[in-house]
Amino acid sequence: MRKRAYILLLLLCVGLSAMAQSTRVRGRVTDVEGNPLAYASVVFKGTMVGMFTDEEGSYSLETREAVDTLQVLMLGYQTEERVVKRAAFTELNFQMKANDFAIDQVVVTPGENPAFPILDAVIARKKRNNPDHYESYSTETYTKMELGLTNIKEAFRNKRMQRNFGFIFEYVDTSALTGRRYLPAMISETRADYYHSLSPSVDREVIRANRVSGVEDTFSIAQFTGQMPGNVNFYDNFIDIFNVRFASPLADGGRMFYNYFLIDSLDIEGRKSYKIRFHPKGLSTPVLDGEMHIDAESYALKNVTARLPRKSNINWIKHLVLENVNTMVDSIHWMRARDRVQAEFTISMRDSSKLTSFIGTREVAYSNTRVGVELPHEVVRMDNNVVVKSSEEVHDDSYWNEVRPYALSEREQGIYHMVDSIQQAPLYRNIYTIINTIVVGHYNTKYIGIGPYYKMASFNDLEGFRPQLGGRTTAAFSRRVRFSAYGAYGTKDERWKGGGGVELMLGKGQLTRKLTAKGSHDVMQLGAGANALTDNNILSSIFSRGDQRLSMVDRGEFQYEHEWRHGLSTFVGGQLRRIYSNRYVPMVEGVSSLEEPLFREYVHDASLSLGMRFSINEKIYRSAFDKRSLGSIYPIFTVSGTMGLKNLLPDSPEYYRLEGTLFYRPELPPMGHSEILVQAGQIWGDVPYPLLKLHEGNGTYFYDPYAFSCMDYYEFASDRWVALFFEHHFGGALLGKIPLLKRLKLREVAVAKCVWGTLSERNDGSLATTEASLRFPPSMSSVSKPYFEAGFGIENIFRLVRVDFVWRLSHRDVRPDGHKPQNFAINASLHFDF
Repeated sequence: MRKRAYILLLLLCVGLSAMAQSTRVRGRVTDVEGNPLAYASVVFKGTMVGMFTDEEGSYSLETREAVDTLQVLMLGYQTEERVVKRAAFTELNFQMKANDFAIDQVVVTPGENPAFPILDAVIARKKRNNPDHYESYSTETYTKMELGLTNIKEAFRNKRMQRNFGFIFEYVDTSALTGRRYLPAMISETRADYYHSLSPSVDREVIRANRVSGVEDTFSIAQFTGQMPGNVNFYDNFIDIFNVRFASPLADGGRMFYNYFLIDSLDIEGRKSYKIRFHPKGLSTPVLDGEMHIDAESYALKNVTARLPRKSNINWIKHLVLENVNTMVDSIHWMRARDRVQAEFTISMRDSSKLTSFIGTREVAYSNTRVGVELPHEVVRMDNNVVVKSSEEVHDDSYWNEVRPYALSEREQGIYHMVDSIQQAPLYRNIYTIINTIVVGHYNTKYIGIGPYYKMASFNDLEGFRPQLGGRTTAAFSRRVRFSAYGAYGTKDERWKGGGGVELMLGKGQLTRKLTAKGSHDVMQLGAGANALTDNNILSSIFSRGDQRLSMVDRGEFQYEHEWRHGLSTFVGGQLRRIYSNRYVPMVEGVSSLEEPLFREYVHDASLSLGMRFSINEKIYRSAFDKRSLGSIYPIFTVSGTMGLKNLLPDSPEYYRLEGTLFYRPELPPMGHSEILVQAGQIWGDVPYPLLKLHEGNGTYFYDPYAFSCMDYYEFASDRWVALFFEHHFGGALLGKIPLLKRLKLREVAVAKCVWGTLSERNDGSLATTEASLRFPPSMSSVSKPYFEAGFGIENIFRLVRVDFVWRLSHRDVRPDGHKPQNFAINASLHFDF
């Protein structure tokens, strides 16, 4: 069930969620001649639920309030009203009639935009009205999320589909977001307590209960209910949705991005409010389009509705609507009452597309809010921003009926049963198996997963064609221990390879306590980047540019990871290695009295290691045996130390190695974001060159952000080094302003990489009279003269492809041995980004 949760999670991570049975209406507003009327006010009569039409006169509204009339107003036109069906979808198109009136001459004089003083007052009072600036508060939250499928064709209802899924068509409904019929595919509910404090700094969600249709193990999903976009804060200068930083209409510098219009002043529930429309000045940076109500007394945000403008440089999202409603909880403080994110995700952005797409909404309702309260000590002591409590407890329908702020419709209540029933259908199980295999890399039976499929066939210069077969146990076999093994054969070297391992989970809580032991007899590429394609991957074979210098390695290792708290882990391990020489990676004795070179068959390495990893507010996805970082707004530090054990294996050297890394991803809106990796380290002791720091080359046409595109394998080595990998992603801020190119929605990237390192004489195997135990392979040397390369990339080509053009800026000359370095490289890569 964990894998099933993971597959569903991938869909949810795109921003998914809750379409309740509510009153929904959608349509267009035009004049009598059919010309669209932009910025007409469309509102449910007697409420604050409304919006302005877009440039094409389109609108869509949805509310749970008891409404029955829709009203359209626009200056110069007669007001129109229509009756709507409650708790249903209605499509209403309006043709507005112009008013007949005569006016005298009008003189327009320049002056300040009347919306500006109001916005200035809102910005000046942010600290007083923004809940994130309150000393402390706590609130209860109820989150409902639902995923639906649109464009379900009639052909879908063939005999086979009716036999497997005929019952699901009873649940088809119409979305106000798109005006198209959709089929609910998943629903989830979460009950949580949210705590905030400035001192000590705490923003923590404690999940009390969670359930997802069709998923028995909800822990994996529950981790993300607090991390999904939903509680969007419009007081922030930029709003982060799906890793896209939208400029907020209430940003301090909002006038750079938006035009503002004061539309009206209203008296609602005895308090005057201003209605302000905001419209983007351009689309080269992520912006929104919508309207908001500002309280005239406190200048607090009462509510806002914002939409994604058409032709925005955003991938995979055709429609996006953000809604935020705030209310006063006492005579001073404003707090969130409801947040809603609704989106349509699709491959094709054309309105005429008939491809199936996903519709999702995430809705959060807040209740029992208390401002100025002291947070419970047990909450302050927690070390994760999203904590899942009572994950083993099963809550029945009566519990959910009690905690919901509104009742589910009969249709919604039936979705749980519908989705559970779908998963029993044979056709669903076949489709699920295919998708699961693609995502996790293994074809899973109940207890054994066969794969990974991308290593089942590959080829290289050393082995020739290499078939491989492997497998591992699944979580259904055990959630505490996982076994894995594989075997492979090279048709050129005619040798068998293989390996196996065991992973043991020692802790029962959310923090990792993991012991891993592995052994292998196989080839590997020493000096490859951390993000390089894995060894023996079919793609690394197909896209190799000929620089393959693989080594046969016998390796046995163990590692124990102990996560002390969220963001702080230590690990201890040990390793035994025998690295063999071959014609591509020769091992020649450095000091020899013989005239003929003395070749060594292999070198040994025996070592112990100790390390630590530290992060702050890092988002992490955890599964039964693995965890994956989803990033942090703060730098992430890693430090490790290794000690070589002398003569534990024959001639294994004694040495000491200290390494540290810093990774930082600063956001720099509206000019995109940077990705920075700094590495530094030193080795003390005499070691053969395979144990030195072999700087990361790239032997393929795939782009590796943490390897040097123009550097060959075994080109540079160091025993003391510092390296920098830098990228800046502009997100289309430059190309989006060029008239012809902006339609392609291309995005630009700047790349710069450098490394400096030295070698002590006892480790420098490139010297003619070297003291090193092994001579360096041809063309390998120190990098005491810094190596630089830089370039640029174009990403978002067809929304998936990135192409980089990189130039070597130093070490460009032909080597004394005749080796000609690669001074220019073109690399490609695939990226799934919004």
